[in-house]
Amino acid sequence: MINVKFNRRNFMQIGGISAGMSALGLSDAHAQSLPSSEKSVVWLWLGGGATHIETFDPKPSAPDGVRSVNGSVMTNGGFVLGGNFLKLATRSDKISVVRSFAHRNSSHRTGTHWVMTGHNSTDNTPQSVQQEPSYGSIMSSMYGANHPVNGMPTYVKVNGISFDGPAWLGGQYKPYEASGEGVSNLKSRVESKRFVQRRDLVSGLDKLKIENDLEIWPDLRKQSFGLILGKASEAFDLNKEPENNRKRYGKGLGEQMLLARRLVQNGTKFVTLHYGGWDMHGNIGKALDGRMPPLDHAISTFIDDLSERGMTKDVLLVVTGEFGRTYRVNKNGGRDHWPQLSPLMFSGGSFDMGRVIGESTSKVETPKSDPFGPKDVTATLFSHFGIDPQTQKIDFAGRPRYFVESDAKVIL
Repeated sequence: MINVKFNRRNFMQIGGISAGMSALGLSDAHAQSLPSSEKSVVWLWLGGGATHIETFDPKPSAPDGVRSVNGSVMTNGGFVLGGNFLKLATRSDKISVVRSFAHRNSSHRTGTHWVMTGHNSTDNTPQSVQQEPSYGSIMSSMYGANHPVNGMPTYVKVNGISFDGPAWLGGQYKPYEASGEGVSNLKSRVESKRFVQRRDLVSGLDKLKIENDLEIWPDLRKQSFGLILGKASEAFDLNKEPENNRKRYGKGLGEQMLLARRLVQNGTKFVTLHYGGWDMHGNIGKALDGRMPPLDHAISTFIDDLSERGMTKDVLLVVTGEFGRTYRVNKNGGRDHWPQLSPLMFSGGSFDMGRVIGESTSKVETPKSDPFGPKDVTATLFSHFGIDPQTQKIDFAGRPRYFVESDAKVIL
C-alpha cells in the first residue's frame, strides 16, 4: 500500500493552481444541510462609528448643537434623513431606518465585535481574539463554504472588518477575500483542457491515505476546482459588467457595491463591505460633506440596480457601524463615541420597507420606544434567510451553541 504524506501546499501544487485556498476554507463536511435559497445579505459597514444623527435621525426639532449639523431632508415617504442623503430621500419607500438601535460598548474593538457577531466581548486589549462567529461565517457554516453548483464562495469580504471571522466554527468558514491577490488566484494559470486533465489526476488521490486532514481533502479538491472552473472568476471581474452600469455606480464605494451585486447575483450568500472614516471627533460638518455623498450615491444606485433586476426581495442590504456619536457637538465641532444609539438601515428582503422603526428621545440620547440591540439583528438575518432561530452548532468543546438568543426580536 502506498503511504503518501501531503500538506495543503503540496495538494494545490499538483493541480498547478496555488490558489490561496486558505482563503476559501477547508471542508464542508459539517455544514448545515439547508434547502436551496436565493436569499443573500450585503453588509455595509461604516467603520469608525458613523453618526446616527446626521444619517438616519437628524432631529430637526432639537436644539442647535444637538440636531444634525448638516440639516435634514424630507423624504418621499414623509420622514426626514440627514441633509446629505439627497438621492436616498427619493427612495425612502425602499428603505427602513431604525432609530432605537443601541448597545453599551463605546470601544471600537468590542463595539465592532458586538455588532458583527450579535455578542458582546469584554476583552478590549489589542491582543483580543474573536469570541463568537461573524454573521457571514455563520451563513457559510449553514450553506457550505462554496456554492454546490458553480463554486461561488458563500461568504466574501470585499475589504476587511475586525471580527469578521469564524471563531469557534473553524477556519473552513473564513470569508473569501476579494483582494487583488484573492481575485487573481481565481484565474487558473493553465488552459482549461490541461486544467481538467490535472483535475482528473488529482481525483485519484482521494483513494490514497492522506496523513494530514485526511477527511477534508475530497471536499477541498471540489471547492478549488469548482471555484476556478465555475462562475467565480467572471463574477469578480467588473470588466464583464456593461460599461454604462460601471459608470452609473462610479469608483470607490460604488465599485464595491457593484461587485457585491455581481457576487450575490451569482450565488454568494453574504458580502461585507467596509466604508470607513467616520470617527469624527472634530469638524464633523466638513467631514460629512466628504463622506456622505459617495455613500448616498452608492446605496441609491445599488437599490435601483436590484429593483431593475428583480432582486430586491432576495437581497437584504444592512448599513450599520460599531456605534453612533454623542448627541451634543463637542468643543472641536465633532461628536464622540456613543453606543446608546447607533445607525442602522435596511433595504430589500421580504420585509416591508418605507418605515421608521423605533424612536429616540428628544435629544437623540437613547431609545424612547422599541429598543433593539445586536442580538435582534441576528434574529432579523435568520428570518431573512428562513433559518430556524433554534438552530445550533457544536463547538470545539462539544457544547451545543445557539446563534439567536431566546429573547431576540426580528426588527423588520
